[in-house]
Amino acid sequence: MLFAAPSNADAVLMINPRTNVTDNTTLSGLGVAGGKWSGIVYAVSVGMLFAAPFNAQSVLMVNPRTNVTDRTTLSGLGPLVRGGEKWIGIAYAPSVDMLFAAPFNAEAVLRINPFTNSTDITTLHGRPRAFGGEWLGIAFAPSVDVLFAAPCNADTVLTVRFVVDNSVVAPLRQ
Repeated sequence: MLFAAPSNADAVLMINPRTNVTDNTTLSGLGVAGGKWSGIVYAVSVGMLFAAPFNAQSVLMVNPRTNVTDRTTLSGLGPLVRGGEKWIGIAYAPSVDMLFAAPFNAEAVLRINPFTNSTDITTLHGRPRAFGGEWLGIAFAPSVDVLFAAPCNADTVLTVRFVVDNSVVAPLRQ
């Protein structure tokens, strides 16, 4: 099963690639406010899906085994910036068993620990926003154990590297 985060929709879109059947009613009731979540990723270690808060004030958690959504466990994330549009895109880094969301208008990478159900926006704090809309999306490159966020209005690629003891080091500008 494939899942798509609800940005403007009321439900998480579920897609069965074997049958080409879609379902937008099972995981519904999330409201129709604009730009709620952006991107969704599966954290293998805990068997849960996580969606990054764009305008929402919480990370959306989805249990694909029970078809239950959770908007309260990882809440209190906004509005942290004027106008919202905090994080866009989310990636799972299996080497450290954490999730990371790219800062769009936020001044820091959002780090999510799926084991402790906690968030951190202080460890990977970046530079103050120049224009807003700094980075757009984030991906994990397993061959080099690095996260990359593509620049939108930023003049650099944002990278997050991990050291040997699996602690997170600050983003490097490249």
